Amino acid sequence: MTTKKMEAERKYECHRCWVEMNKEEVETFGPNIVIDVCPKCQGIWLDKDELGKLLKDRKLTNYLTKHIGTKSRSPMVCPKCGNTMDIEKADDIEVDVCLTCGGVWLDQGELDALKSKSEEGFKGDELAKQEELEEEQRYKRRNSPLHRFLGKLSR
Repeated sequence: MTTKKMEAERKYECHRCWVEMNKEEVETFGPNIVIDVCPKCQGIWLDKDELGKLLKDRKLTNYLTKHIGTKSRSPMVCPKCGNTMDIEKADDIEVDVCLTCGGVWLDQGELDALKSKSEEGFKGDELAKQEELEEEQRYKRRNSPLHRFLGKLSR
């Protein structure tokens, strides 16, 4: 069995309700995707790049999933990899994005709200995104192998 197939069959637990989520196949342009839906709270787990396939709006998807910074503002833990998630906002809609694997958690109704936001012509706060991009770049520089090596030499 391939790794991709094993990953698609893996069951996740909702990180709000702690119940096993159901797999649901969703028709998209190109191959269909399988999303995970909590039977209790109706929250949705989307693996990396699945949000873009559902929204069909690259600008909004990139705004929520690219350059998300390094500081977590979410109390949630990623159901896929167990790492820290961060809250990203599209105006009044808050979604949780994993800082490690890039998965996205949507509470009940947020997917429909994002689709509406997309249809309205989402603009976004470019200043906030620029700050997160700079934060991410500083983090990468501080944690680069060269920076660590130079730090050892200066001790």
